[in-house]
Amino acid sequence: MNREEMLNFLKNEARGIAMMFGPNCETLVHDMTRPGHPVLVIFNGTVTGRDIGSTADIFGDIGDYDESVYAKKDYVNQLVLSRDGRMIKSTTFNVVGEDYHFALGINMDVTNMVRATQMLSEITATSGELQQTLLQDARSQLEELLRECISAVGKEPETMKKTDRMRIIRMLYKRRAFTYQKAVAIVAERLNVSRYTVYKYMHELEEAEAAGSVVQD
Repeated sequence: MNREEMLNFLKNEARGIAMMFGPNCETLVHDMTRPGHPVLVIFNGTVTGRDIGSTADIFGDIGDYDESVYAKKDYVNQLVLSRDGRMIKSTTFNVVGEDYHFALGINMDVTNMVRATQMLSEITATSGELQQTLLQDARSQLEELLRECISAVGKEPETMKKTDRMRIIRMLYKRRAFTYQKAVAIVAERLNVSRYTVYKYMHELEEAEAAGSVVQD
């Protein structure tokens, strides 16, 4: 394509993108061969406040840029923070031919979307998963009961005899501590016995209770 054909092509591309993404999407074509890279085509220029002929860049500055850096590389999906606090996603494609060098710019103002996303994130945030929180609270309550029962016996689990452990199991049993999930495993770990032993103690207590011979604590 010659210069005029390419410019018309880019103009149509810019128009189509702007129509597709709406008024928050600015599209424009710069002439990169002229000082200040003036705007030749622009749609939805209110995003950055520019018009045809403008030499201001997306930041609002006016002046030449070092083309050895800026004009030889495409910049895709970059964040721009405007001077008035807006957030803009910016993409620039360089289009170079024998007698032209254009830059197609696409600038999407996403400020409201970012704020909406932040608000949705805050609204949907939780302090915990209820089932897990309930389990943690139940474990804390069970461990507190265990501490009270061990304190009542007056011995550390390492020095306890069967009668001491049976007493603790009895107290826990009467306080319905074994209704907590994984209670047997927690009690067994704290008393330094196997889960089988805890079940055995509970069975013995149930048999004693059925026979009417449980010692009251």
